[in-house]
Amino acid sequence: MTSKGKKLSNPFSTGGGGGHFESHVQASFVALMLTGGYAPCLPCRPISKIKLQGKFSGYSTDDLIVFTQGVDGADGHKLLGQVKHFITITDGDAVFGEVIQSAWSDFNNEELFNKRSDVIALITGPLSATDTGDVRTILDWARHAENSKEFFEKVELAHFSSATKRAKLQAFKLHLKAANNDVDLTQEEIFEFLCRFHLLGYDLDIKAGVTLALLHSLIGLYSTDNVESTWARLVGEVQSANQNAGTIFVDNLPEDLLLIFRQRKIEEIPPSLAVPRSPKPVALVQDHEQLVSLTVAALLGGWNESNECDLEMVRGLVDGF
Repeated sequence: MTSKGKKLSNPFSTGGGGGHFESHVQASFVALMLTGGYAPCLPCRPISKIKLQGKFSGYSTDDLIVFTQGVDGADGHKLLGQVKHFITITDGDAVFGEVIQSAWSDFNNEELFNKRSDVIALITGPLSATDTGDVRTILDWARHAENSKEFFEKVELAHFSSATKRAKLQAFKLHLKAANNDVDLTQEEIFEFLCRFHLLGYDLDIKAGVTLALLHSLIGLYSTDNVESTWARLVGEVQSANQNAGTIFVDNLPEDLLLIFRQRKIEEIPPSLAVPRSPKPVALVQDHEQLVSLTVAALLGGWNESNECDLEMVRGLVDGF
């Protein structure tokens, strides 16, 4: 029983839920790096390193900075991520104001941010329906508009847009003005910022979430026996690096952890995809030629080895791969 007048605290907050959510989001990017996956919002290029607590390197949006490999050794694109378990995109939300303040500072720092190639992402947990729908919609409208004039006209159109979308845009305007020393931004400046700003929702605050299931599935392509323990190891490494404002490369992770991700294995193929008339199911596929054979078998479904027309069709398909 609580004392009179004393309010119960949010158990997620008092139990360190915010830090738990942040470390799991950071670990999800490490999992992508180790499995050859790609960062959201960026071109499909391998992740080269992940910097944690980037304030030590001059970033204001500092929970994680994801670097990708460019083509022919050139510098790749970057994602600057700010992780907030709960936030509302409104005029009066102080946390959202802090996020925009940091994002605007980095957006204008030419030494750290390339406005043509880098992006800033607010990574959150649960979002309201209007934040999920209306905010993401106006951000997508900005990225698909020919110019700022077209974007603002689209938002103002009564039958195309809505009052809630205009309210969400107003929240961005208000907080951007505060971040700009209380000086109004031009429509062009607001438009350019919105084009590089993303809102990402992760449900890593719950154990039965879809994001965690997908991460487990990704890890399972490399280690089917120790998926949960491997994920726990990744989270532990991230937490250690995070408290030391570290940068995670593939090369500075423990060797025993890296061994899990050294070679991807495609497990036994179901009988329905096995090569017809084979006395055994097809086992581990570890090279290109076997994978091609399986692909052809799946496409054909079956054939008659004594029928020259069927054999000719098989040869044609194989030669085409």
